[in-house]
Formats: sequence, C-alpha cells, structure tokens
Amino acid sequence: MEVFTILSQKLKSSSSNKVIFYCIIYLIALQFIINACVPSRVVYNHRLDYDLVKDRPTNIEAVLKEIKTIIANEELDDYVVILGDSVSYSSPGLSNTSIGYYLNQIAQDKGKKFRIFNLAMPSMQAGDIYTLLLKMDQYGISRDNVIINVLYAGFVEKLDTPPVFWLDKQLKHMDPITYKEINTLGAKDEKKQSQIVALAQNIKDKLYENIPLFQYKDYLQVYIKEELGKLRGHVVYASEPVQPWYEKPFLKDLLAEYQYQIGFNPTLFVMNNTNPQIYFLEKIINLQEGKNTLIYLAPINEELVGEYLDKENYFKNVKTIDDYFAQKPVKYINYYGKMPFDLFSDQVHYTADGYKYLADLLWDQIAVWNLQ
Repeated sequence: MEVFTILSQKLKSSSSNKVIFYCIIYLIALQFIINACVPSRVVYNHRLDYDLVKDRPTNIEAVLKEIKTIIANEELDDYVVILGDSVSYSSPGLSNTSIGYYLNQIAQDKGKKFRIFNLAMPSMQAGDIYTLLLKMDQYGISRDNVIINVLYAGFVEKLDTPPVFWLDKQLKHMDPITYKEINTLGAKDEKKQSQIVALAQNIKDKLYENIPLFQYKDYLQVYIKEELGKLRGHVVYASEPVQPWYEKPFLKDLLAEYQYQIGFNPTLFVMNNTNPQIYFLEKIINLQEGKNTLIYLAPINEELVGEYLDKENYFKNVKTIDDYFAQKPVKYINYYGKMPFDLFSDQVHYTADGYKYLADLLWDQIAVWNLQ
C-alpha cells in the first residue's frame, strides 16, 4: 500500500501525471485479472493448443499455470501427466478424440477422482520432454505418475532435427550445463546477434514467461475472436472424422519423400550418449527414479509402409530399443503388433477409434498404480 501512496503523491501533481498514474494502476490490476478473463478451455482443453505454442513456445507457461490451477481447485492428490510427440498429442484429430480425453473418460466411468493431463506436442524430441519435466518442478506439478511415448524415428540419426525442438531457450535457462553439452549433439544453431538485439530478445522472452499480461495475450486474442464470431453469427462447423489410411491413396507417394523415409531408416542404431535420444532418455530416467513412469514405443503401420521397410534391419533396431529399456528402472511397453492396422490414419497416427483403443491399452498399464 505504501507504494501506491507514494505513486499517488508523486503523480497527482499534474493532469498528465494523473493519466500515467491511472495507466500504471490499470496495468497492475490487469496482471491479476487477465487469466480470469480467459476461460480454462481456451488455454487447456484435454491438451495444449498446438498452434499457439508452436508460434510462441513461451505460451507453454500459461498451460502449466492452468494445469496447476485445476489441480488446486479440484484438490487432486493423484494425477497423470502425458508427455510425447504427435502420437500422444493424438494428431490429426480434435482434442475430444485424444488419448487424454479417453483416459479421463475411463477414469470417470470407474469412479476415479484422478485426472490425466496431456502436455504432448507434435515434433517434441526427448530434449523437450526432459525440459518439460523440469518445468513441472518449477510449477509444483508432480512427476509421480508420467506416461511418455517414443518412436522408432526418435532413435534415427537426424542431422537436421535438433534434440530440443521447441523448448531450447527454456532448457538454456533451467539447465545451462545440459544446454551447453547438447551443442555438440546437434542443438539449434544460435543466430549471431548484437548484444542489444540479444538483450531485447531475452527481455521479451522473460516477459512472456513471467508476466500474466504477456503469458495470456495470445489466448485472450483467440477468445475475443471466438466471441466476436459468435456475435456476428459465424457458424463453426464440426470437423470431419479423421479418415483411415486406406481411404487416402496419396499416402503411398507421400511416404516416398525423404522427410518420411528417414523415419524408417534401417541403419543400425547407436545406443550411447552420442545419440541425443539416448542422452536425454538417460536424464529422463534418472530424473524419474522411484516414480511411476510408463514409456511406450508407438508402432508404425506396417501394411502402409511395408514396401519401404528393410524389415530385417528395421526390426533389429526395434529389438535394440527393447533391450535398452529392459535394463532400465521404468515400465516399458512395445506396442508393435498390438495396434490393429485399420485403426491407423497414416504411418504412425490413428483415427478416433485408434486413440480410444490406445487409451484402453494404456489404462491397463496405469491401473496398477492404484490411483484414487
């Protein structure tokens, strides 16, 4: 209160100062109410909003704050957090056809109070998952019960894919030693900037990470746009259901392109810390020691990609992944051969029925955690 008294005395001496004074008061008040102006579903609706976080990765901060608020408001003692890439995110369908949605439905049907929160995001690498685990600590979100998906493609040497795809700046802040080490493993090249430009960018990032007015800015814009659309009578049409792969004849030609072919690369995997996937998996497993951690290997659609597979070496690599996790203190499930091919929407993703099927499989695994 003394601060406001001093500001009032200093600024009320002139009309222009009064304007400044009231602007300051308005901005301070806005910090406390802006998150209340944005409905929870806009920030987190069974999963994060990919487009908003993709365009500005610092928007993950509002998602973490929202999850923390839900946990507090619902007084949750038990909850599960899903981390991973587009499979756990449940592309290409809507949020109400995602594994997080279906797992919550199962829990509700069984009279369980606990919730499942989905922080997965397309293109996330193992380094992003590690960074998110650190961010969960920062926000006081428990890591006691975690589901993580991995893909065959994650173990392939990819010279053009950084080991931390989205959250490299957050990792630099939270674990600078690891950030420095991954520069030798193909981290994003930092653009050379003048000190002034670098300082300005750093200040901007800090604002979007820490100040509610900036944390919620993009979400507020989305919400206002939605509400204006309703007032103008714009009709939001329901999306068409995701088609199964066999109704998409273009997929065969698409999979012949390099960006997809590299995901089936049969070159034998290097399973040591020179492989960024292994480097970060080791950190993740060490961080999760003593906690309920389920890591699942999502399969590919062998019927669709069969002609592109060197099956002998491909499945040698799959066995190498199995052997790696067999030595680790985490629960690991290989879902190759367990997902019916007619439930795929492409080479790795699923239809709505496919994600429901996957949620059922995952439920069987987490049921032994005895969450209430």
